[in-house]
Amino acid sequence: DNSLIGAEALVRWFMDDGTQIYPDQFIPALEDNGRITELDFFVFEGVAKFLAKNNALGRKQVPISVNASVWHTENDDTVQRYLSILERYNIDPSLVDIELTETAAAQNYTKVCELFAELREAGIHTSLDDFGAGYSLVNMVVDIPIDTIKIDRQLLLSCENSDKGRLFLKQNIAMLKSLGYSIICEGVETEDQRQLLLDAGCTKGQGYIFSRPIPIEEYEARFYGAN
Repeated sequence: DNSLIGAEALVRWFMDDGTQIYPDQFIPALEDNGRITELDFFVFEGVAKFLAKNNALGRKQVPISVNASVWHTENDDTVQRYLSILERYNIDPSLVDIELTETAAAQNYTKVCELFAELREAGIHTSLDDFGAGYSLVNMVVDIPIDTIKIDRQLLLSCENSDKGRLFLKQNIAMLKSLGYSIICEGVETEDQRQLLLDAGCTKGQGYIFSRPIPIEEYEARFYGAN
């Protein structure tokens, strides 16, 4: 129904001359040298600051999701660092959601399960991102401790133009919902896709039909009426 139920924090790098560098131009280098975790915590703290601002202004809060690298599974203090940031800004852990991609989860299944279990125990929501883009292992969606599954846009695109595809998408959504997961479909760009998802039983979507990635100031103006 076009109501705001959440947001996702993304990162862009702006040079002094105003040039914008997109994540695919710098994230791989940080992944290679392991420093991606520091960027993740930087973004997470930015989200905590924003949520604290909303609290101070009495705004209605919606959860904000933050992407995390699988490198976090190598550090025993990951969850404590997240919690320390939330405590610093007096933020309820349920207002944030940590996302890992399906591919990362499949390749590091045991460690990801341990991390997600610890996050959920701490009250932080967890999401499996890009579902359907790669592995989609049955045992992964049955056992992994997550709250939300985000269906990759490629699955939507591959299913929208055939009756079999529509049935496949509908059955997948029904199966995932029956397992107790919240379902969000990514990459929704057209009204036809939006209607397809509604017909398939998916009532939550993310994509350009709702909003392109926008600066936080524009987000505030659009959803909170801030100048």
